[in-house]
Amino acid sequence: MAIAHVFRWLLIIIFITIAGCVPPPEYMAKTGKRIGFDNDYIKILLLRDQLKVEVITTTRTKVIQPANNTIVYNGDAKRFVLFDNQLTQPLQFESWNNEIQVNGITVRGMIQLHPVVGKIQVVNVLKMNEYLYGVLPSEIMSGWPEEVLKAQAVAARTYAYYHLMKNNSTYFDLDATNNFQVYKGKAVETEATNKAVDATAGIIMTYNNKPILAYFHSTCGGKTTDDKYVWQGEDLPYLTSVVCPYCKNSPNYSWQVELTLNEIYEALVKRYKGIGKIKAITLGRQDTRVTVVKIEHDNGIIRMSGNDFRLMFDAKKIKSLYFEAKQTRTGLILTGHGWGHGVGMCQWGAKEMAQQGMRFDQILKFYYKGIRIMTYSMQK
Repeated sequence: MAIAHVFRWLLIIIFITIAGCVPPPEYMAKTGKRIGFDNDYIKILLLRDQLKVEVITTTRTKVIQPANNTIVYNGDAKRFVLFDNQLTQPLQFESWNNEIQVNGITVRGMIQLHPVVGKIQVVNVLKMNEYLYGVLPSEIMSGWPEEVLKAQAVAARTYAYYHLMKNNSTYFDLDATNNFQVYKGKAVETEATNKAVDATAGIIMTYNNKPILAYFHSTCGGKTTDDKYVWQGEDLPYLTSVVCPYCKNSPNYSWQVELTLNEIYEALVKRYKGIGKIKAITLGRQDTRVTVVKIEHDNGIIRMSGNDFRLMFDAKKIKSLYFEAKQTRTGLILTGHGWGHGVGMCQWGAKEMAQQGMRFDQILKFYYKGIRIMTYSMQK
């Protein structure tokens, strides 16, 4: 794409910096190995299917085509507005101070825009630790003890490296939602969580010398569960059930909720055709968790996993699969324990362990069985 062609559709509102500034040594992308091929960096799908993207910087900006490193702009413009029908090739935005705002979200690193099926996919490319700065305060309370924050940093880093190795996408490694782990950019960073990330830099958990799939959750309710009871087809040796006496102070240790037959029916008709009047609901469980739900209705029987049943509703309504159900005339009363899928590290349990003086490595080895904690590099 020629530079002249780019500026026919790239709407730029320019604020000129009068003073002549000398770029710092770390300005823009380094020479040599490009970002896309450096495994110290991670690509996060920040926003999906955008019709309009506004990129704002506070310093000098460079715009390149990442496929061939062609520079299409290098100057003092600080605001770029692009629409979905204008972007035909990926573009990467870089700033002097390693900080960019895109559609109101401030992030470290760089922004890539990818045209996919007529929409713009916004990807944040940044260093692993910079990514974790935006993950930790999104996933755990920053005021908790230092050792639990360090345990969370190692778990989140390990989870990210696991997906880096498994990645089959050409333009991103993870997204910024709870499909993977939540990432909210620079605005949520705190001194305590950044300190925990820095203190554990490069440290991950491994099993057979590979990063583990380090699931974590809020509250196990007294016992974590084997991953195979939540996600069919998975059975990882380090994600086995652990009795956890540490999370009793969690506000979600115990809970109760009512599901009316009408709520259940409305959730079912969104997924299945030909649903008749509900006649009976039967639960099957393994290791304290509901693994199978059988629903009999006038037109047949539906069988689904416990996790699918939970996710038919708001996950904040059915907080976990660790529940008993009592059938009433109008529906079900669920009495349960914990919040989240229950696999891997229980955050409220980890908090109590830290308060009792346990180190982050002791916390991690309690929840993830047979793992090693080591410093890991994915550099080529």
